[in-house]
Amino acid sequence: MCRLLAISFVLLAALLSGCAVNPATGNRDFVMMSESDEISTGRRHAQQVSQQLPIYPDKKLQAYVQRVGQRIASRSHRPNIVYQFTIVDTPDINAFALPGGYIYIHRGLMAYLNSEADLAAVLAHEIGHVTARHSVRQHSASFATSVLGQVVAAYTGVGMAGDLTNLLGTAVVRGYGREHELEADRLGAEYLANANYNPQAMINVIGVLKDQSTFSAKKARAEGREPVSYHGVFATHPRHDERLQQVVNSVPQVSGDDGRERYLRAIDGLAFGDSTQAGVRVGRDFLHKPMDLKMTFPKGWKIQNNPDSVVALSPNEQAILAMKLLPIKNQVQPVEYVRELIGSDQMLGGHAIQKSQIKGYSAIAKSGFQGQPKRVAIIYYKGKVFLLVGATKQSRYFSNYDPLMLEAIHSFQVLPRKDYKKAEGLRVRLTRAKRGESFARLAKRSALTEYSVEQLRLLNHYYPSGEPKAGEWLKVIQ
Repeated sequence: MCRLLAISFVLLAALLSGCAVNPATGNRDFVMMSESDEISTGRRHAQQVSQQLPIYPDKKLQAYVQRVGQRIASRSHRPNIVYQFTIVDTPDINAFALPGGYIYIHRGLMAYLNSEADLAAVLAHEIGHVTARHSVRQHSASFATSVLGQVVAAYTGVGMAGDLTNLLGTAVVRGYGREHELEADRLGAEYLANANYNPQAMINVIGVLKDQSTFSAKKARAEGREPVSYHGVFATHPRHDERLQQVVNSVPQVSGDDGRERYLRAIDGLAFGDSTQAGVRVGRDFLHKPMDLKMTFPKGWKIQNNPDSVVALSPNEQAILAMKLLPIKNQVQPVEYVRELIGSDQMLGGHAIQKSQIKGYSAIAKSGFQGQPKRVAIIYYKGKVFLLVGATKQSRYFSNYDPLMLEAIHSFQVLPRKDYKKAEGLRVRLTRAKRGESFARLAKRSALTEYSVEQLRLLNHYYPSGEPKAGEWLKVIQ
């Protein structure tokens, strides 16, 4: 025991030497990463993000977000960092920051913001995470509890001690936590004021996000799935959150220009939902204009458009069909590709797929993942290799679903010219509200097919009730 205590004290002394003054708060924080290491870590993760998440191709809008972000960052506690602000091309309601000043906002979130001050508030909140080194502090706390747990386990012979310590560390650093989020809100409000934006924009935008979170939870319940919310949103609405009100009101208040029309003009034409570049879901169809392809999934199946794959689930989630790209193998025929994937002794009922500009092969893998049979297909099309895999949770249902999956695979085709317009997806457009205009009337003229009234209210900050004023600029979806 004495030896354990001695080692623990030495280790603790070494860990405490990692304490440093936080540039944003002035407090001494436990960190085990220098600023140069922080920046290089962020750069490395940013490279991974660029490989895994699509970047929105609108250079003008990207430049606009960079200007707004830089205006705030230059007035933060760490203006020396080279900040990079990037729009991610997904419909997610999200934003996040990597160490070293790499900040991302999803275009899905931008559609629901209503002014430049709203955008500035989101970016300022994420800048607050960077200046307070929240991710670095999280990493250091996680590392320290892991090391301490390993020492306790090694010198007591009780493996559970290590597990318990890691559990404690996980509880401490899970996500950013309410304290870090409030700290980011306070710092963000301060940076807004420094950049001549009204700090109240922080409360306004969190209100918008809370409304979106409430709606998403309602929709998720109806669809039988778990809701996903932006990490900066708390359970309480910001109008009733006393601590949030206190941290925002603790900074000098300035009126500032909210830049509403400037922002609305900037996002006029913004992709809504699926984008042209990522492919568009229309009913049962998946349309991808850049790749010039169309595929039709079984009736009632839910299609998920992920950055690296397209996945369709049967209504009861008993069956799945997924499509993704694979590397090209020169001079390897589709049948050989399939054979390499599943093995010759596992192939059953193979057949060729041949149509205009399309060459492929499909077969059943008799005992695929966890011994379950799978429908496997390889399709060569316009210099790309597409893998399609279908499976069921229980093997006894495979014969029921395989014909549906095979029909979907054979629907793979060149994008018909009549579907070009659909394949471009939906866009955010601006319109002036007429006298007596209502969201119900706008919804009837909207391209939205589900929850159209609620969506339009959310887009224009009228959720859950209220009607537009005559002459007001509104966002509609076309």
